[in-house]
Amino acid sequence: SWRFQETRVPRRVIALGIAKMSLVYANIAAYAPPRAHAGRRTSTTSSRTRSPAPKCDVALRKARGTVVPRAVVDPAAVVPALNSKPDEFAVLEATPNDTYVDVVFKDGASFRFHALWLRDACSDPNHVVADAGERILSMLPVNTGCDANLRAASCEIDETGGRLIVTWTNHEIPSTFGAKSLRAFADVVAEPLVVGSKIPPPLAASETEWLDPFTGYPDAPGQSPSQIDYYKNEDGVVFPSYDHDAVVRDPKLKLDVMRDLMRAGAVIIDDVPENEVDSSTLHAFVDDVLGGMQKDPCRDERNWKIVKKADASSISYDPEKRLNNHTDQSVPPWGGTPALVLIMHYQKGSGCNTLVDGFKVAEDIRATDPEAFEMLTTYGSNQTRDFVSSRKDTTQALNASLCVHKREPIIQLDDAGNIVRIQYNEVFRTPLELPFDVFPKWYAAYTKWVRMLHDAKYEVEVDMQAGKMLIFHNWRTLHGRAGGKASKDRTLIGGTVTREAFFSRATELLEETAGYDMRVTGTKVK
Repeated sequence: SWRFQETRVPRRVIALGIAKMSLVYANIAAYAPPRAHAGRRTSTTSSRTRSPAPKCDVALRKARGTVVPRAVVDPAAVVPALNSKPDEFAVLEATPNDTYVDVVFKDGASFRFHALWLRDACSDPNHVVADAGERILSMLPVNTGCDANLRAASCEIDETGGRLIVTWTNHEIPSTFGAKSLRAFADVVAEPLVVGSKIPPPLAASETEWLDPFTGYPDAPGQSPSQIDYYKNEDGVVFPSYDHDAVVRDPKLKLDVMRDLMRAGAVIIDDVPENEVDSSTLHAFVDDVLGGMQKDPCRDERNWKIVKKADASSISYDPEKRLNNHTDQSVPPWGGTPALVLIMHYQKGSGCNTLVDGFKVAEDIRATDPEAFEMLTTYGSNQTRDFVSSRKDTTQALNASLCVHKREPIIQLDDAGNIVRIQYNEVFRTPLELPFDVFPKWYAAYTKWVRMLHDAKYEVEVDMQAGKMLIFHNWRTLHGRAGGKASKDRTLIGGTVTREAFFSRATELLEETAGYDMRVTGTKVK
């Protein structure tokens, strides 16, 4: 395991500005080298120069349905050359060719681009507002008379080969492209004319591919076995652990926490500053490291709070009872997908949590009982959660109602058969909608699943106490509670982090620490 012990310094939460995001959007060409960020992140846009719009036949352009922009930005003043010296992937030659543009790169490769693709993909300041990261609607191809017959009038290359400037036959505002970005996209969107050297990825594959399963794309893969450290209690398990303050002040450690979380299934944060008053310590950490906690629509606070209650109706508030291992249903965001990450902070007292590697259990069922695996991956398990009734024992105020119904397979796969997520919570299971002839086989598979989840061969006990946080991969790691092992003053606060928030934060940290372009993380563009 990894453990970092360092002298504490005051905690600092990095503020992420929209301007920073939009700068990356506008300058995708750069694949910029790492920039030093100490504390608050700020935009580093160059000063802009604006010039009057060139003379044009306004009446003619209006007749064509073309909108005349108020001013034209000189892209050379905003889109920097990639390097002061010629780049390995600089543009050597670019030639208009009917409705295409043929481009020769320094690495020896040449490609044919659709002229309309280039025009549509342009993100220089004449086409994208750098401060907001938004397309300028009046400059959309569809609003400027561009169609499949669009042709380039001329192509110019700056002296370093770092920028390509294309002018068009149907209007006078040019489009500027960065050479390295253009070369990266060429392998995906252009027709190769001459094959050149293979473009190297900007980062080692292991630094980016671990995020591919969490992009949110419809074809996003499940985690491959090579990206997973499976665990079983009988093999001995030590989860990665980190010092709280060391993580807060080091962007690279934040990435390590996220990467280890997805690989190991759980991470422990030690030496969390004492705070029995409120949840600010938890929120500051989650905002800074994991992308922010999901907002629950039934209460004002984003976090939940669990305190022992005598004669509690909900098992969550009675630590004397065992809580079966489950994934957290959370409040489903878009598409109804449960949160990717769950974090709990022991604010007071102590207890014993149980963790199980759902992926490992599923893989063992696949290997030993293919029919059971097919049942659990094919047919849905009905579950209903009333987010108010299930919290009737909470000390928090509830101000809205929400009832969520789900019918998803317990084990969910991608098209290649890799496991994407586990979705199972026995507490909220409702009558099953299974065909008559399927029910006996499904229930036999389900029984095997439940027994394996609670077998000492798989179930890991994790002793927790005040000053610790436990973070786990909610699509993979099932969690529960060993009954009768909690102190009377056990106070637990926590919450969930959506896939969207986690992925966004990871890409921001990759950009911050390694200059990686956030817009292409998880795409085919390398």
